[in-house]
Amino acid sequence: MLKSGSLISLLLLVSLVCAQTPSPAVPPDARPPIIILIGPPLSGKTVFVQSITRDYGIPSISIEDLIRSNAAELDKLRGQGISLAEMRYDPSMSRYLRERLKTADLSHGLALDGYPATLVQAEDLASLLPDLKLAPIAFQLQVPDDVIRDRAKGTGRESDRPQILEQRIKDYHREMNSIAIYFPKAKIVSVDANKPEADVWKAIQAGLSEAGIKPSSK
Repeated sequence: MLKSGSLISLLLLVSLVCAQTPSPAVPPDARPPIIILIGPPLSGKTVFVQSITRDYGIPSISIEDLIRSNAAELDKLRGQGISLAEMRYDPSMSRYLRERLKTADLSHGLALDGYPATLVQAEDLASLLPDLKLAPIAFQLQVPDDVIRDRAKGTGRESDRPQILEQRIKDYHREMNSIAIYFPKAKIVSVDANKPEADVWKAIQAGLSEAGIKPSSK
């Protein structure tokens, strides 16, 4: 059972991502979107965020970008035996995101890849949404753990090494998977990401279309 603090964080994320009501002066379809991709490691978040940027003209920020841009500070913050990849769960990620948003052009919206990765980060994002004036939509990519392990074989990335990967899988289920369990009627778009990439992309496109988000004109 989740602790009360976790439930509050989940409620904040779901209420603000799925049921945020804009002011009467700004109709929902007038606000650029903030597209949040939630999913376990190797569920395809980066690939689909890149497709959203390409086809919809919506810029993106990934948690990997934040880690690379702040590697020097993170190297000092991390404890012994903690890899840089595992620092994606550190509260400092929210501070880095806020700094990036200060100079970001949000006129076409924003797509987030891998953030939030924890309930604390979700709560931080929820507190940012009113000021960003973006219409939120979240996709939760569903992939079985065994498939994630198979996808990790041969990638050569530090974050996909078995020991780190297992912890990332556990962290994901503990922090983010409970959204669908505790709020089954929430308007989070659940996507079967264990299908071929083209089928997953079609499902995401359908969700974007329902939200009134159209591809950019070529």
